[in-house]
Amino acid sequence: MFYDRKRLLNLGVVILTAAVAAGPAIAVAQRKSPGGLTGGDRLRPQATYSNQRASRSMSHARDYSRGIYQYSRTPQTIEPSVAKSEAEELGRNIISAQKELAVVRKEVGSDAAAAAPLKSIDQHLAAAEKQHAMLFEECCKESVDGLACMKHCNQILLQLDKAQAEHDALMRSMEIKEMTSE
Repeated sequence: MFYDRKRLLNLGVVILTAAVAAGPAIAVAQRKSPGGLTGGDRLRPQATYSNQRASRSMSHARDYSRGIYQYSRTPQTIEPSVAKSEAEELGRNIISAQKELAVVRKEVGSDAAAAAPLKSIDQHLAAAEKQHAMLFEECCKESVDGLACMKHCNQILLQLDKAQAEHDALMRSMEIKEMTSE
């Protein structure tokens, strides 16, 4: 009985010591950042909602492209209706990203620092759209060639990844510019 109490007391002391030792670390981790942003929000500027929609559309397009790639990779026969449906969604997201970037272009106006990256992003999205047209054409056939789909998806992903990276860099630069002007 005495041994159980002593053991319980020791356990309590260990827990209390751990809580006291970890307290300052937890408090520091919960402290807000200087800009008031925490977590993933520090990586995304508060710039415009159009920028967020454009980024989301590019991300969705990348997801669809990866999905079609994986589906084309399977050894079974590719169902043309499934491939066509997925390719249509991929195309919708590419077009949506292009539309949102047009809105972003209007919002930034004559900002020379944003013009060059936006032009480059547009070029990457146009290249992805061109590859998508070839992918969609392949998906509309009665017998879909998986290797051709994979090739087009690779090219689409390459262009979308470049567009997303440039868009992220543009957002960071706009955030820095926004913070220095405050």
